[in-house]
Amino acid sequence: MHSPSEDHMGAVMRILSNLVTWRSKKQKVVSKSSVEAEYRGMAQGVCELLWLRRLLRDLGFGPRKPMDLYCDNKAAIAIAHNPM
Repeated sequence: MHSPSEDHMGAVMRILSNLVTWRSKKQKVVSKSSVEAEYRGMAQGVCELLWLRRLLRDLGFGPRKPMDLYCDNKAAIAIAHNPM
């Protein structure tokens, strides 16, 4: 903790890149399609990635490249890429 190094950051990134959040709770909004549900899941994933990125930055390990978010639903990806 007193003298973090690149080796320490490598270990942290190996742990965090394999981090997956699994949880179940009653939603406030009902999705009308699987695409909408996938899109909402992606939005929640982005929120968690931003939180992790800020946490790492506050610890002195600002990520040097964009963090990846994976989704296998082509329609949800198309919605995410649409600026409108």
